[in-house]
Amino acid sequence: MSEVRFMISEAAKQVSVEAHVLRYWEEELELVVGRTEMGHRYYTKEDIQLFCCIKKLKNAGMNLKDLKPLIPELKSTKLKLQKAEAEAKSEVPKLPEKTREETLQDTQLEQVRIFIFDAIKDALANNNQILQADLSKNISSNVIREMDFLLQAKERQEEERFRKLDMLIRQQQSNRKESVREHPIVRLKKILT
Repeated sequence: MSEVRFMISEAAKQVSVEAHVLRYWEEELELVVGRTEMGHRYYTKEDIQLFCCIKKLKNAGMNLKDLKPLIPELKSTKLKLQKAEAEAKSEVPKLPEKTREETLQDTQLEQVRIFIFDAIKDALANNNQILQADLSKNISSNVIREMDFLLQAKERQEEERFRKLDMLIRQQQSNRKESVREHPIVRLKKILT
């Protein structure tokens, strides 16, 4: 039986993202997807599942650069699960007890998967809180520093303005004192000449 293939537009719909997002993730995470004879991308159900997983982790706050090292691990885990499923299908049916064991193992695997996903989600949430606090602290200190600088610059401008005003007032007072000291005739001569 041949494998079902999806074109990029159909795969993007199934993952609920735009087609360019799949191409971007493909490039950034160095994912290898199949190509047709014409060179067009096609995606398998496994590819779409991987993209759905990437989307969930991105929505949980994980960056692509942090996801990149996890991709091989996700793929190897997926292969192990597929091998286990294939072996379970190829085996001759056993007693009902074996079926219960397989069901128990599947349940345990699902619980482990959920546990790992929750652990990653919690770690990302904690990491985001720490980053948010650090970012807030850095922004606050930068804003305070900038405001301090602006206030000091304003104070220097006002000091300079008051210094010039003081100098003008003193000069005016000095001119008035001189004009009072001079005799009226000398003043009149100065004015006429």
